[in-house]
Amino acid sequence: MKVPQRQIPNFLKQPPGEIRAALLHGTDAGLIAERGRILALHYASDPDDVFSVTHLNGDQIAREPSLIADSAASVAMFNDVRLVVVKGGGRDLLEACKIALESNLNTSFVVVEASDTNAKHSLVKLFEGAKNAVAIGCFEDSDAEIAALVQEIMSREQITISNDTFQLITSRLGNNRMVSRMEIEKLALFAGKGASLTTSDVERCLGDSATLTINDIASAAADGNSNKLKQALNKAWHEDMSTVMVLRGCQRYFQQIEMAAIAINDGASASAAIRAVRPPIHFKMQAKMTTQLQVWRDPHGREALNRLQEAELVIKSGGLDERVICSQYLLGLSLRANSLR
Repeated sequence: MKVPQRQIPNFLKQPPGEIRAALLHGTDAGLIAERGRILALHYASDPDDVFSVTHLNGDQIAREPSLIADSAASVAMFNDVRLVVVKGGGRDLLEACKIALESNLNTSFVVVEASDTNAKHSLVKLFEGAKNAVAIGCFEDSDAEIAALVQEIMSREQITISNDTFQLITSRLGNNRMVSRMEIEKLALFAGKGASLTTSDVERCLGDSATLTINDIASAAADGNSNKLKQALNKAWHEDMSTVMVLRGCQRYFQQIEMAAIAINDGASASAAIRAVRPPIHFKMQAKMTTQLQVWRDPHGREALNRLQEAELVIKSGGLDERVICSQYLLGLSLRANSLR
């Protein structure tokens, strides 16, 4: 059975009793790991308990395809259920999972965390078609999911934040669940339980080199400075940044320009419009963005946003070099900036 994205949270809270195996697949390794642990805790209070939990990898299973089924059949010493956690590539796991799903899993639960798979992979189809198993897609977080994660952790720690601070946090996070959770937990630890968190606190904690690099990329593209843009992109690739994270950061940058343009249309001066943008623009960037605003006034700012969103869709469609596509689109914006002057 396939679990629709909107139903995944409820499934993870209470997996149905008839389901005895779950495949976690997709492009977000952090989200796969997080959901795998949530599922594991339903069946073992300690997922590392060697007497009740079996951990297997792709190499072991490739050599012995019956290993998942055999492990599931073994008796758990301190639990009612034997938990089997499997991690590996889709190709290595397919035959072993076929054998396991055909066996009796009534006293066990199997969690499979698969890499190198997509929605059309045979392993995914196997779990989607099984009556006793589910397939759960784990893909990059949307803006709404990132916001929900921030809200979850801040509420848990009873931390008070303003709307501006909330928006600043979400704007600084990428779309990898594990990285996002670690960054939000870092903020919560910095603030302390029951305290408050300000925009200055967020700047201090999340003003890392990745954010600065993305700002350099977006600013160079908006300026039409192709040489500086290439340098900033090379730095991003050297630091192994996600192309989607880079594009999302550039989208937020141009969204801020768009918001300022709207304020100008309502009668504000350029400098006042930039200062009024929320979340607030760092004071060191306000003068440069005020100049860029003159170039990217509507409809040009909206066109730039559309191009950046198109680049993200092209990358997510797969089959092409992500860094090449990202760089080409951003260089195109840089050339467009020069033609608008």
